[in-house]
Amino acid sequence: MFFLIFIIAILLRNRSNFISTTPKLKAIAKLESQVTISNDDKNTRIKKMSNYHLNSGGKRLRALLTLGSAKLAGYDSFGKRDVSLSACVELIHSATLLHDDVIDESDLRRGIKTTNALWGNQSSILVGDYLLSRCFEIMVDDGDLEILKLLSSTSAKIAQGEVLQLQHKGEVDMLEETYFKIITAK
Repeated sequence: MFFLIFIIAILLRNRSNFISTTPKLKAIAKLESQVTISNDDKNTRIKKMSNYHLNSGGKRLRALLTLGSAKLAGYDSFGKRDVSLSACVELIHSATLLHDDVIDESDLRRGIKTTNALWGNQSSILVGDYLLSRCFEIMVDDGDLEILKLLSSTSAKIAQGEVLQLQHKGEVDMLEETYFKIITAK
């Protein structure tokens, strides 16, 4: 995942027009507004479940690393593409957490009831799918085919890791090689 974040940062640098810098806090506020499902969404259950999950105490570490990597790679905007693509990384991560909680039958995450514990497994899976769809909408709006390819192939690898984990669920004698395949994909 960190390699993916760095690649996005390099791609941003190579394709940016180096717009003037806006304060980092504004970028973080824009990031939060992008990962929060807006009132424009007509489905109140999706909005309620997504925002519950997204506001349940996550640190936004992956998104912040993406913003920081973009800055280190020379992308100076702090507010447009870097924020949008950081939001994508966060939405992908959040979707995988929703799916993980269903697969693991988790009732708590960070000491708070999971989305699936409150609304059920089916709704939780579909909201995870919705977050992935939002990510792809953001990537299409960005218009960079290389980034779209990178993040979509990464999403596919994460899904493969999830399925591999499910195949080996409960195995106490799992091979170390299989374990590393799972965590590398995820």
